[in-house]
Amino acid sequence: MPTNRLGFARANSLQPSSILQLLLAGGLALGIGAGGLYLHPASFVPTINQQTASALPATLPSQAAIPAPAPVAQASAPTVPAATTMEGLRSAVTATIKPALNPKPEAVTREIEIERGAKFSDLLANAGVPSRDALAIASALGKVYDSRHLKSGQEVTLFSTRIGAEEKLNRITLQPEATKEVTIARNAAGDFAANIELVPLTHRHFAARGEIHSSLYEAGETAHVPHALMASFMRIYSHEVDFQRDIHPGDRFEILYDQPVARNGATAGEGEIIYAALIAGNKVKPVYRVTFSDGSIDYFDERGESVRRALLRTPVAAAHITSGFGMRMHPILGYSKMHQGVDFGAPPGAPIFAAGNGTVVEIGTKGGYGRYVRVRHNGQLETVYAHMSRFGQDLYRGADVKQGEVIGYVGASGRVTGPHLHFEVHVAGRAVNPLSVNLPTGRVLDGKLLVAFKKGESKIKQEFTSLLTKNGALFTQTSAPGPAFPVKEAETCGLRGGC
Repeated sequence: MPTNRLGFARANSLQPSSILQLLLAGGLALGIGAGGLYLHPASFVPTINQQTASALPATLPSQAAIPAPAPVAQASAPTVPAATTMEGLRSAVTATIKPALNPKPEAVTREIEIERGAKFSDLLANAGVPSRDALAIASALGKVYDSRHLKSGQEVTLFSTRIGAEEKLNRITLQPEATKEVTIARNAAGDFAANIELVPLTHRHFAARGEIHSSLYEAGETAHVPHALMASFMRIYSHEVDFQRDIHPGDRFEILYDQPVARNGATAGEGEIIYAALIAGNKVKPVYRVTFSDGSIDYFDERGESVRRALLRTPVAAAHITSGFGMRMHPILGYSKMHQGVDFGAPPGAPIFAAGNGTVVEIGTKGGYGRYVRVRHNGQLETVYAHMSRFGQDLYRGADVKQGEVIGYVGASGRVTGPHLHFEVHVAGRAVNPLSVNLPTGRVLDGKLLVAFKKGESKIKQEFTSLLTKNGALFTQTSAPGPAFPVKEAETCGLRGGC
């Protein structure tokens, strides 16, 4: 029996008259079988005429000599089933075949997946949708969304009505993007029309913790934390933590973050860290997100001091130190030479961040430095970035940059032995060690702001503990969409998205 890809078979169709004839014949056979040849009690008494009587042995009594049958009690007389009569049989067969001839409509829902390189109409046709309908649906979709942008693995839901062996597609739905849902339905005229709807996002809080074995990224992946959030985690701590020297196997991390989520459960966009903690050895370093009334955002430790410094100590993601500040034997020139910065080994193409807010004062190719950028942060402080593979987008001399903004990508331009970032810090025109220079801290909360911060800190800790307790290590909780809870001047601290 042939089957389609979705696992159901279509029976060969029979004409209703054929079905009726078969059922009548079967019913008649069943009726005869159930009642034998019994039509009337007298029919079981043989009739012996004079000719046959003369042929019988003398010992066999003639019909006249056969005594009349004894009376039979009325209760023991067999009852003729209604179906053994032609009318009763017809009624029984009609009752049997009526549901088969008039089946009830059945709602059917199925799902198919977008396949790489396949046409949308072909996917529908392969799912059993008639070719004419498949082409009409694909055409309707093209009026509201370009099917070439559909991604492999995305689901399409088909809603049909099945009557007997026949099935009719009524509508399909799909969510090609986190904030868009497309419905293609059959209208009163029988044509397919498409409608696209903007889907609002919800927000969920996720809590996780993990132990570091090889790297912080690996630990975050094990705890199901998105890579983008682990990158944010590292940027927050990059002001005071050298992830190459300060982190060891057995250290742990904690994170509570707010994540936009689409109707279908898929994450949409980047989440925001509400709370994070790095437990290195016996030292616990928690940070909390704070949104101020002017819209600015910063992270503070438990003392209410901003973790932000004037400069990032590690301005590149997933980096390790390959060469420190000071005199060294130059790997190419072959003699001792002052190394005026720190080299960070990182994968080619890894993003390089501006170490602090400032203005680009020099950009281009510069001798052994290769692709080179110099940023002035104030009248005394400058930073240098060298050996880039390419510069950041829209970066030019005189452009303003913010701390953490991508200004370039790791490469091997200039006089190098391999891809890395060469990073320098200049104070009053003199190169200093980027890892030991004493840089000023950011904002410090006090007064009513500190009181509000402490209230929010307590609530965040309670939520983090509650989420972990409910599901062991990772738990989600739905919350209403909107901006992070702010710390308003002289007011209280909220919870969702920070304090």
